[in-house]
Amino acid sequence: MALIPPPHEALWLQMKAAGLSLLTLLILTPPGWCGVRLFRDTEGRKIAAEVLNAGPDWVQIKRIDGQKFTIPLVKLSADDRAWVAEWKKQRDANANATRRELENRAKLVAYCKAQADRQVGDGECWALANEAFKACGLRRPGRHPRVWGRLIDLTKEKPLPGDIVEFRTARFPDSITGPEHTAIVVATAAEGRIVVAEQNWCEIKKVSRREMDPAALISGELMFYRPG
Repeated sequence: MALIPPPHEALWLQMKAAGLSLLTLLILTPPGWCGVRLFRDTEGRKIAAEVLNAGPDWVQIKRIDGQKFTIPLVKLSADDRAWVAEWKKQRDANANATRRELENRAKLVAYCKAQADRQVGDGECWALANEAFKACGLRRPGRHPRVWGRLIDLTKEKPLPGDIVEFRTARFPDSITGPEHTAIVVATAAEGRIVVAEQNWCEIKKVSRREMDPAALISGELMFYRPG
């Protein structure tokens, strides 16, 4: 039985008739197709496609013309079968990391809500995040006491509940922080605003909530860390 359904067979014949090489095919690949791979079947034929999904004994691919096919793994070369196996491992690892991140952020938010109007640790701002991490079984990625995870690029991502905020003499239209201030995002609001839980704000050493707009930063630094 042939590896590829008739449309694939036709594509190979059309390429051969037109004198198109696989290199030419890749050069003409539309933007965004950085995941394209040249697959080879057990008969040595090749096709450029992107992997969409894979199971125990099959792989779903999308050809550069947009057509999708599901192919038995036994029809692929040994190298391609090994590559698909690694692709599945990475896919599963990414899914597990995303799930852990969601769970950890939810734990941090729940901890902050449970500590509302209470003093956590010595009442300093940093203590809230530190004690929250300990209570949720989390660890900072390194030795720096104010690095809580992956630094978020605000030009590409938006702050989410569970992110840790570090302020460095951050001036806003209605406030200014000290040289170092730590808070935890507990909710998002309209127009890019966020709600943070913090303590030792306005010298009140209890956990309180405050709505703020990160985009309103006038001077200083504002960093968001996403726990893994």
